[in-house]
Amino acid sequence: MFLARAEAADRQIHRTLFDGRATVEKIAAYYQTLAEDRHVAITCTGAGEIYADSVLFSRAVSNLVDNALRFTPEGGTIRISMAVHAASSQISVGDTGCGIAAEHLPRVFDRFYRADSSRSAHGAGLGLALVKSIMNLHGGSATLKSEISRGTTVVLTFPTKASLEANA
Repeated sequence: MFLARAEAADRQIHRTLFDGRATVEKIAAYYQTLAEDRHVAITCTGAGEIYADSVLFSRAVSNLVDNALRFTPEGGTIRISMAVHAASSQISVGDTGCGIAAEHLPRVFDRFYRADSSRSAHGAGLGLALVKSIMNLHGGSATLKSEISRGTTVVLTFPTKASLEANA
């Protein structure tokens, strides 16, 4: 439903400047109990203010952490990091999970696409499509790197307020 609304939207979102680290830590705290039950560590690094719709930002990052937790085996790690630059803010969610085969990488952000049966036991294949849609609404991007048996990292790049104003 969200994807259909996002595509039909007039691209107006409610951007504010907020503490990215505090928001990321809240997301990590939400998943902490489940991570502990699965013996997976979640770490947060970096700091800075993010210029985005805070609800959509949280939804995108939460989807990535949920995916990472789903595919990271016991004893693994999920790393959430952020860096703020002049033109963009980047949030990275990386894991030490099972990874995704190279032939699937071009399609992982497509709706309903599930790479293989071992990765698709849960969900409908909409999580990364939702993340991509949120990033498109922000004029940003989502990139993914993955290696089988080594893990996956997704980087969300949000334009800064100054960069959006310069391009307006």
